[in-house]
Amino acid sequence: MAATFEQWLQSSFNHVPPKQKKEPEWYWDDGFDSFWESLGMTDTVSVQYLTRLLVNPEHLKPYSLEQVAVGIWFLIGGSSPSNTSQALLEPAVRLEERVACIHAMPEFFRKFVTPATPGTADPNTEDPFPCACYMWWDILPLRPFRGDSLVGEPELHDACVNAMTAILGLSSDVCRIAALHGLNHWQEHYPRQVDAAIDTFLHATPVLAPRIREYAEKARGGLCP
Repeated sequence: MAATFEQWLQSSFNHVPPKQKKEPEWYWDDGFDSFWESLGMTDTVSVQYLTRLLVNPEHLKPYSLEQVAVGIWFLIGGSSPSNTSQALLEPAVRLEERVACIHAMPEFFRKFVTPATPGTADPNTEDPFPCACYMWWDILPLRPFRGDSLVGEPELHDACVNAMTAILGLSSDVCRIAALHGLNHWQEHYPRQVDAAIDTFLHATPVLAPRIREYAEKARGGLCP
């Protein structure tokens, strides 16, 4: 039997972040595999729990932004040993559930990231929380292609573009940079949709910090690092 949502949540976030940037996160410890296996998580349950968290991020109130940042790398990162985001690519999980999880991502940015990140933002920051948000679509293993191989179903890619477009429309500069960074990576394979999303954003938001406007113009050409 799989762990409860509350047990999964605590297991994912209730950890002391590394004191120094070069130190490994808790999930690279030797005992991780046995600890995580004891939760009995399946791909379907992982997707369901992640969706629930994204829709209701108030569950993260007990944790610091630094803990949440580590949790983002742990749950969203494709190279994480939790394999949570990799479950979004598993055909054994109903496609509707996987798409619903992606559709829930703008809710997390709207309900949690936006109020947590008022004011201006710096794409080059080393602050753990905004940095994790900026990298969301970079570390999520759903880019349309890896080399010449198609990754995932077209419905997943469409959902990602729509989610990033929705996040781009939020008032937080951190959300905007996160969305632009992701759209930049989708531009090669979805140029029409990406260009339209960024053009609409720039037209609707004439007052922007110069660095955000510059970042948007680079993302439109797929030129962000």
